[in-house]
Amino acid sequence: MPQFDAVRRYAPATFFLAGFVWDALTLGRTITTIDLFILLGYLIGAGAILLTIGRGVTFRGSEYLNAVLQFFFGGIFSALFIFYFLSSSGLAGMLFVLGLAVLLIGNEFLESAYSELTLSWVFFTLSATMFFNFALAHLFRSISTFWFYLGTLFALLLVLALRRLSRHESASALPSTGVAALMLVLHVFNLIPPVPLVKKDMLIAHDVRRSDGGYVARVESPGHRFWRRSSATFHRAGNERVYCFTSVFVPQGITTTIRHRWEVLQDDEWTTTSIVPIRIAGGRQTGYRGFTYKQNVVPGKWRVTAESESGAAIGIVMFEVVAGEAGELKTVRL
Repeated sequence: MPQFDAVRRYAPATFFLAGFVWDALTLGRTITTIDLFILLGYLIGAGAILLTIGRGVTFRGSEYLNAVLQFFFGGIFSALFIFYFLSSSGLAGMLFVLGLAVLLIGNEFLESAYSELTLSWVFFTLSATMFFNFALAHLFRSISTFWFYLGTLFALLLVLALRRLSRHESASALPSTGVAALMLVLHVFNLIPPVPLVKKDMLIAHDVRRSDGGYVARVESPGHRFWRRSSATFHRAGNERVYCFTSVFVPQGITTTIRHRWEVLQDDEWTTTSIVPIRIAGGRQTGYRGFTYKQNVVPGKWRVTAESESGAAIGIVMFEVVAGEAGELKTVRL
């Protein structure tokens, strides 16, 4: 029937778009408990459908299982794209986020392929691994790398259980094992954004001080570059200090340490001059705020990287130091 064919033709895009729009409306710049329950619902739903398909169960409306599975995968990947994008900084993190974007787009065209369980299990492994990266950090109030390894193992065990319960002998869980191994390698080399840490703000200033429960900074006026709070050029007079202010969202109950890595460009290579730790505690919706400063700053190109304890970049600010008096300084409240 032409009408039925039209429904089936546009159903995948409709389910995909619905999943993405739902996440855009329900997920914000911070990760909350309700967000995790939404993702858990997607994951459980996807697992239930994969078990149904694997066992060969049919019923009235079962022809739409692939479309519903696409909705769940679309919802998971769109949520993860939002969260990992907020946590990404630097080329490595951005490339990982780009990979999620490719999966988001590709998901729209893969409905018919979901019946081939090998591919579906790969998607499920990736989804579960990244979900547990969030969930275990919240549950145990810790961002230790141990929980990432445990979450990856748990995701793989879930897929192996689905494989064992499946009646599709031709389907293989080997690619899922490869995906789990790849995620571990990317994590070891800090190529995955350090979720659930999210950079809220980061700037270079001439002075930072506490004021009325917050912070006040003096920065060089960005002029027409209205999207920036600090100029790419820092005019330093005499032995003036250079301040770096950072605001990072950390989930409630988590206490950890981030580091400011100060680097200068020498002979086309970034050389670390100092690493300053900052102890932070989670729970503030506007982010935990702190700053470091450096006294001996020579003219040249500099960058400060806010990084996790494992060395993954949370945020990066780049600037050039030149000798001389600064012009107009703008006071901003942080």
